[in-house]
Order: sequence, then C-alpha cells, then structure tokens
Amino acid sequence: MMKYKKLLPVVLSLNLLTVSPSAYAVCDGCVVSAIGALGAAMVLWLERLGIQMTINTEQIVSTMGETAKAQREFETQMEKERIKAEAVRAHAVAKSICAESGSAGATRVSRGGGKAKGALRPGGGAKIEDADIAKAINDPTPPAEIDAARAAKINSKYCDEHDHTAFGGSKACPEVNSEMPGAVKRIDSVLHGAGEEGKEPELTFSQKQQDVARMYTQNTVRRSTAPQPRKGEAESTAGAQYVGLITQYEALLSAASEPQDQMIADSIPNEETKELLEDMMTVPSVAAFFEEFASPQAKEKRMMSAREFEAFEVERRYSNVHYQTDLQEMAGENLMREQIRVASLQNHLLLGIKNEIRKGNIINGNILASLTRQEFEPIINAKHGAVTGRLGGEAGGGN
Repeated sequence: MMKYKKLLPVVLSLNLLTVSPSAYAVCDGCVVSAIGALGAAMVLWLERLGIQMTINTEQIVSTMGETAKAQREFETQMEKERIKAEAVRAHAVAKSICAESGSAGATRVSRGGGKAKGALRPGGGAKIEDADIAKAINDPTPPAEIDAARAAKINSKYCDEHDHTAFGGSKACPEVNSEMPGAVKRIDSVLHGAGEEGKEPELTFSQKQQDVARMYTQNTVRRSTAPQPRKGEAESTAGAQYVGLITQYEALLSAASEPQDQMIADSIPNEETKELLEDMMTVPSVAAFFEEFASPQAKEKRMMSAREFEAFEVERRYSNVHYQTDLQEMAGENLMREQIRVASLQNHLLLGIKNEIRKGNIINGNILASLTRQEFEPIINAKHGAVTGRLGGEAGGGN
C-alpha cells in the first residue's frame, strides 16, 4: 500500500497544473479543499484496487495450480495407457504367426528338391509315365541314328502347328497336340511347364509335364553320339578304352544337364511343403493369396514344388493386398519380427543365387577344359609322336 501513497504527490501535482490562475484568485480555500478531497478519494481507490488485485492474483495462482495438477494427472494416466498398450502389443500373437512356419521350413523344402534331382539322372528311379520316354532316358544309349528315330517317334505325340505344316499326316505327325504342342522340343517345358499355346507359367509340374521336360533334356543334352558297348565288347582292350571315352564324355554331360535337372527337380511336388502349407492356410491373408495365385497342381495336391514354395513366400509379402492389411496392424515386437523374417528370406534367396553362380562356374570350367582339349590335343599328340620317334618309341610306354 505504501507504493500507492508514494504516487499521491505526483497525482496532486498533475491536478494543480490543470487549475487556472484565475481560479486561485477566486477561492483559494475551495481549491485546497477540493484537492484534499480528490487526494483522499484517490488513496481510497488505490487501496481498493490493491485489495482486488491481491484477490485476483490468488485466484490465478490457485487456478494455475489446479490446472498443473490436472495436467500431471492426465499425463500420468496417458503414460499408464501407453505402457499397457505396449505390453499388449509385445505379448500379442500376430495373425500371421502360423505363416512363420513356412519360412522356417524353407531349408527342408530346398533339400527335398536336391534329393529329387538325384533320381532324375538316367536309371535314377524317378517316375515316368510315358513308356517311350522312359526307354529313351533309362535304356543304354543306342547309335545316333536310332536315337534320332526314337526322338522323332516321341515328338509325333506332341506335334505342333509348325510340324503339321511341314509333314502333317505322316507317322512323324499324325495330328496337332493341342494340349502340349511341341512339348519335347521347347525350353518352356523346363522353365514354365508344358501346356497349350499361350498358357500361364506354372512352377509345380504334373507328371506329364515332368515327363516331357525330361525328354527335352534328353534331346538337348543327352542325345546320343555313339552307342554304349555291350558286355562282350567291354572285355577287350579296345572296348575298355571305348568305355573310358564314353565315361569321360558322360561326365561332361552330367555337368551340362545339371541346371535343367535341378530346374525340373525343383518343379516336382515336394512333400516337405504339405505340412507347412496346412499351417499357413490358417492365416486368412495367406489362404486368399494361395487360392488366387497357386498353380493348379498345388491346389489339387495341397503341396507345392520347391520353386513355387519359394516364389510363394516372396510374392505373398509383395503383391498380396491382404498381407498389406496384416502389416498395417503390426506394431512393436511383432513388426520387428516380421522385418527380421523378410531380411532372412532375402538372405535365403541370396544364398541360392550364390550357389547357382558356383554351379555356373563349374560348368564354365568344364566348357573351358573341353575347348582347351580341342585346341591342344592335336598339338600335344603331334609333339608326342615326334618325341617317341626320336627315342625309338620307348618314351611312349604308359603305366
């Protein structure tokens, strides 16, 4: 209150300045009285103003305190809710939990494809329904002309329009096969599965598709260049040398046919996928994608080839709108786990690429060795003849 009293002389001075000199002359006493009354009123007003300001300040302080308390209580409650929600997310079972078993079984599926490839080699025991194709693949190699005639007989069952235009109506092409035209001479039989013209690619082959794919490999890689010797012929020295040459030749063919054999093996329905798919089908987004995009063989047998299973694992996460819905609902550890699974799938695919590059390097090495022999064999033999001639033939002895 003292600060307001200090203002009084200033207020009085201002009021004195507003009074004209003539007024002083008229009534000095009235002026003094008026000034005194005005000063008293001003003091009273300032005192009341001070009281009111004190009351308002206390109210403001009280309100601010209540507001701060309410804010703290709100923040505390929000933190509790956040912790609770985080705990729920952390311990919730994701809708796609059953689909995780698919990724976990990828190694088993891949190994199953590797086992199947071993049975595809000649005499390996893999099933073949077509008797002519079975003989072509598993019987001893005949002379080249007989092998060619046999290939023509088998192709007659799978004539396409091109064949029919050239020699249609003959034994070599009685009629066009609309179901699998050109099946034993088209690489599509190995890559996408044989079928009618313009069909969609398939990654899981039926038994007929497997048969014609193997015959394609027979026509391209394992076609005959010379017959295998009979038992009596193999007993002689020349026969033994002939067997050795055939063995060396077939060793190169094994490398040359490996990519096709592996592709066919990976296209055969794989038993390892059956149980995995049963678990995965309990997830709505996976089941919907399966029904829309799985191959006819996969839908019929409820199992896939190794190729289709691998593609299914990738594509159901990429081009599946139902999976996108699942992904949006994931949070916290569930989302982190899914990110780890996707990264692991990428690593699995990268490992497959690495293995394919290694196979390619082996095959390229065989090709280089074959080309090297073609170039150096006549030169080395000529030099060897010159050396043995100078030494009287003694240097030519072998072990």
